[in-house]
Amino acid sequence: MEFLLGNPYSTPVGQCIERATDGGLQNEDWTLNMEICDIINETDEGVFNSKRLLLWFVIKHSLFYHTLAN
Repeated sequence: MEFLLGNPYSTPVGQCIERATDGGLQNEDWTLNMEICDIINETDEGVFNSKRLLLWFVIKHSLFYHTLAN
């Protein structure tokens, strides 16, 4: 589980994903979405960090909903 250690939002791709998934957005920000794709494709750690962020996000929200269900 070392894979999940640390805050994945502290990485450049994590910060962009956090801004792109902000609940306050009225519409999708396609410039930001393309920036995320560029970071993932152009950096060695982009793929790793985005996978880590996705896994962290899914686990966090799964635990939240599981807690609400009980």
